[in-house]
Amino acid sequence: MSFDVGSIYSIIGPNGAGKSTVVNMIAGSYSVTSGAIRLGATALNRLPKHRIAQLGVSRTYQNLRLFDGMTVLENLEVCFFPQSWLTFLTGAKRLSKAERLEICHACLAEFHLSDVADVLAGDLPYGRQKILELARAFVTQAPIVLLDEPAAGLNHTETKDMAAMIAGLKREDRAIILVEHDMEMVMSISDRIDVLNYGELLCSGTPDLVRTNERVQEAYLGTTEELDDIRKLAQSRRAQGGLRANAGIVRH
Repeated sequence: MSFDVGSIYSIIGPNGAGKSTVVNMIAGSYSVTSGAIRLGATALNRLPKHRIAQLGVSRTYQNLRLFDGMTVLENLEVCFFPQSWLTFLTGAKRLSKAERLEICHACLAEFHLSDVADVLAGDLPYGRQKILELARAFVTQAPIVLLDEPAAGLNHTETKDMAAMIAGLKREDRAIILVEHDMEMVMSISDRIDVLNYGELLCSGTPDLVRTNERVQEAYLGTTEELDDIRKLAQSRRAQGGLRANAGIVRH
């Protein structure tokens, strides 16, 4: 698998396919036991995750990792900590407090969070917490952004808004890689989709190509024989007066 700046990539697959594992290995949260992960010419395999962040890889998590006792603005400013250490160690110019705040306020405006800049993150409604989590991944202008289920827990309207927001963050100097279960969102914003199944790359291509791929349909829906078994089980339970399941599964 390879990713270039300028595009939005989605990694999809059934539960247990290895989607989040890929993201966690790129970010340094999981150790790589075989193969190699490179950012340009730099091998990331053995680097600690704070060093990977310094090199320009940022991420969100399936479960929110906000600082609930800090304000929305402070949650953004703290994202510059790895960058500050890198500039300290290399002798490069370190951003001043005023420069960091200017960037953070611009980010708040871009993500429609200016009105809650001084509100504690823990006091935000869940939908806006998810937006703050997203903003934290982009505030440092990292060239590689990993989004792990950004729509998880959102309602339909919030998911559509999240999709539009992510699509609007596409840049020529940035690669966005997301793991997501919401297929409407994935199909609407992705330039390329990689489908995993039990750690295997099953299919890679445009949304239209992936949507019509038979192997992808089998991974999600099962084989024709498995679908027949589901129909028979549903019909049997309905006949016994038990679970009233809809057995009208249609395979396209």
